[in-house]
Amino acid sequence: MHEPPRWSHDEREQALGPSRTRVLALLQDAGRAMTAREVAERLGLHANSVRFHLDALTASQDVVRGRESRAAPGRPSVTYATTPEAPQVARRRYHVLARMLARFLQDQLRDPATSGEELGRTWSRSLPVAGRVGESAEAQALDALTDSLDEVGFDSRSVDDDNGLHVEVTHCPFLEVASDYEDVVCSVHLGLMRGVLEQLQAPIQVQALEPLVEPGLCRARLSRR
Repeated sequence: MHEPPRWSHDEREQALGPSRTRVLALLQDAGRAMTAREVAERLGLHANSVRFHLDALTASQDVVRGRESRAAPGRPSVTYATTPEAPQVARRRYHVLARMLARFLQDQLRDPATSGEELGRTWSRSLPVAGRVGESAEAQALDALTDSLDEVGFDSRSVDDDNGLHVEVTHCPFLEVASDYEDVVCSVHLGLMRGVLEQLQAPIQVQALEPLVEPGLCRARLSRR
């Protein structure tokens, strides 16, 4: 039995072609197994064409076959579901929505920075922040803060040096939007950090957020209560 070619993720995606990409994207969007007939009806393609693409996707290990579970008599239909190894072709464009919302907040609100910070505090309440820390638990609070930032897509680390106690934040998941709407986006991040520490009743607090002190690096200045 021949193994499929060992292509990179991008090479595999480019090799799919437009119709096969549509088939794989539909299965990824559905998040469940589908029959060839269902796929054909959703995409408006001929069933034989869809089966051809599904067979090819199965051979490349991007799709796996199964059997439809049914209580009625008769042979169950063949189903197809995506595998974790399949290239992610069901793309999202959340950055477009983020840019639109940031622009709306900046243009429509009298004080977008304050509103952004409150939005960040609200966001922090949806994160799995640990329980309260004691008055001497500075290290635990710093760990909880950096873990929360990492949870939403940042890379961060706490530093205590000649420049004082601070958190260095890199890999901003909204960098492209923040570069144009800094007042809104960076205020949301400031509120997020303050909200996490407030929930913990931590012995430290965020004094200020310094955006992009270096390319790709922001710095949150902390103070001890």
